[in-house]
Amino acid sequence: MRIGHGEQLFEVRPGEPMGGYADRAQGAGGVLDPLEVHVVTFAAGGRRFALVVADLVCVNADVAGQVRDALRELRIDDCWVAATHTHASPETGCTPGGSPTPPDVGRRLVAAAVSAATAAVVDERDAALTRVRTEVAGLAGRRIAGAAERLDVPVDALVVSTEAGVTGVVTVSPVHPTVLPAGNSDVSADLNGAIRRALEAPGRWAVAATGAAGDISTRHTRRGRSPAELARLASLVAAALPLTPSREPGADTVRLPVSRRVRLEPKTAAEVAAATRATAAGAADARTRQVFEQGRRIAGELADRGEPYDVDVQAVRLGGVTLVAIPGELFLELGEAIRAAAGPRVIVVGYANGYLGYLPSRSTPPTYETLVSPVRPGSGERVADVAVQVARIVAAAEEST
Repeated sequence: MRIGHGEQLFEVRPGEPMGGYADRAQGAGGVLDPLEVHVVTFAAGGRRFALVVADLVCVNADVAGQVRDALRELRIDDCWVAATHTHASPETGCTPGGSPTPPDVGRRLVAAAVSAATAAVVDERDAALTRVRTEVAGLAGRRIAGAAERLDVPVDALVVSTEAGVTGVVTVSPVHPTVLPAGNSDVSADLNGAIRRALEAPGRWAVAATGAAGDISTRHTRRGRSPAELARLASLVAAALPLTPSREPGADTVRLPVSRRVRLEPKTAAEVAAATRATAAGAADARTRQVFEQGRRIAGELADRGEPYDVDVQAVRLGGVTLVAIPGELFLELGEAIRAAAGPRVIVVGYANGYLGYLPSRSTPPTYETLVSPVRPGSGERVADVAVQVARIVAAAEEST
């Protein structure tokens, strides 16, 4: 297999609307750290696949398709476009159910992806791909749980090795990259950018994607909301992640994505009303009360929709490792259920190829996330079931050759 990497800065317009927080009034101010678009290409057997990871709050299906079309001109057969979900990026149409990408933002993303992909193809070299997983204590926890709950967060990584050693790593962490506060107006890749910086070294590139992070954040583990805290949390990941060169050549295969469309029904008016009532109790602090007020407003807007939501769930097989792409904010227990059913060599990538919104598990108690999820309870389980199906299909295709 030949693997290459390229990156390009994402240009930010001063004053343009920021995404991530519904009550944000300020536009983009300064630059805390640059937003980046990374592309990793995987080529074998006459096929080439690209993983595009952008420091944006989300990518909608429209711009993911535009990037895919543009990269075909570079002899890339297929690609995924995933957002890190940083809340310190320009607004990209990140609303429950998805919406059109602002045209200028879309043009900038396509241009950056083409530039990074061009560099990645040029950079391709013979390499082995291995998957590692580590559990990181103190990194994050469930957003709806108290600070006392202990959770060792599973972080997956693709490790790229050549004769020179480890030359690249792609991490997938199921953690909301929201260390910086809602009042911040400086653009930043937030936690994912810090993880990249912690793992980069001379001769080694790093890409940091986000996994099934719907209910996981640093809310109960962070000690501050500054760049110093970003570096501290990222150091936990870097210290726990084993980056050992592969001693085996690895599977030399690229199986292009298999996709299945899932039709999900919107919440009924009765379900919206029930969710609104269940979250109406007084919160402990003003910020939480404000967030729930926003959630109830969003839920009311969603109640007007009668049409179902169609989302595409995909899986790709790269060198013996299966990646699954979920176009939304899947809860961690559902991401782990996919892995348990489809096999340990599976990595779940979230916020990829579209944005539906939150996909809670059916057992989740009433929260902001269940309130603003646009789809009926049980939809998360349906998406997870389809993810298992496509993961098994691409794995079986490799085993049959």
